[in-house]
Amino acid sequence: MEGIEAKLGAISDGLDGGTLGVAATFLPTRESVSVNADHVFPTASVIKIAIVAELYAQAAEGRLSPETPVTVTDQDAVPGSGVLALLSPGLTLPLADLALLAIAVSDNTASNLCLAAVGGPDAVNRRMHGAWGMPNTTIHRPIRFALGPDDPPHTATGTPRDMLTLLMRLGSGALHAQKVVSDTVRGLLTTTEDNTMLPRYLEVNPYARDLGVPRPPFVVRHKTGAVTGVRNDAGLIEGHSADGTPGTLAICVYTKGVRDGRWTPANAGVEAVARVGKLACDHFFR
Repeated sequence: MEGIEAKLGAISDGLDGGTLGVAATFLPTRESVSVNADHVFPTASVIKIAIVAELYAQAAEGRLSPETPVTVTDQDAVPGSGVLALLSPGLTLPLADLALLAIAVSDNTASNLCLAAVGGPDAVNRRMHGAWGMPNTTIHRPIRFALGPDDPPHTATGTPRDMLTLLMRLGSGALHAQKVVSDTVRGLLTTTEDNTMLPRYLEVNPYARDLGVPRPPFVVRHKTGAVTGVRNDAGLIEGHSADGTPGTLAICVYTKGVRDGRWTPANAGVEAVARVGKLACDHFFR
C-alpha cells in the first residue's frame, strides 16, 4: 500500500509551483509524519495562536487582565481580514473579546491590539524561542499593509515543526504551568469561522451543540492563515479510531510560492491543505 509520505508528495506535486510543509503527530501514540517540516514559511495568520496564547499566559501570571478595556481608534484600524476596521471608531472591548476576534474571524486590528497589550513582538518571541521550544518562528512586526523599505515582507515566519511543538503542548495541557491557559486557547480555536482548509473534507459541525444534534465524528480546533501565495492551517483534530478509541491529531500545514491567485476555496493552496487534512485523518484515525 502506498505510504502516507508518498501521498503527501503527490499533493505537494500538485501545488501549482508552491512548496508544501507538513508536521503532524497523533498524540495517543506519538506517531508522526512530516514533509519539509524544518523549512521556513510565512506563517500568515496562524501566528495569531501564539499571540493569543501569550496574552493568556500573561493573564495567568497576573501581568494583565483579559477584562482590561481597549478602545479601538482610527489609527488602530488594519485592513484585511476581520470586522473592527469596518466599524465606527471609538468602540471599547475587553482584551478577551479582542482575542476572540483575532481567532474567530482572524481580525487584524484585534490581533495587533493583543500584540501591543502583551508587550509587542519581542514578548511573544521570547516565549516561543524559550518555554515553547519554537526557535525558528519569529514575529517580525505588527500586521500592516503599507510597508516601508526597511519593513520585513511578512509579519511572521516559522517552520511547521515549531508550530507542531506549540500544538502538542496545547493538546496535552502543557502550554503553561496553569492548565487554564491551554484550555482557554483550545476553546478559542474552536471558534474559527474559516472551515475551507483542514476541516473541509471531514465530518464536522461547529454548530452541533447550538442545534442540539449529536457531536460529529471530528472536532477541529484550528487557525487558518492566508497571504498572497500562502495558504496555511494548524490545529488539533479530535476524533475516534475505528475501534472507538478517542484521539487527537496535532497538525500544521504550511504552503508558500503558490501561483494560484484566487481568493476562494478553489485556490490550489486551500485545496492542498484540505487534502492533507483528510489524508492525515484517514491515516491516523484508522
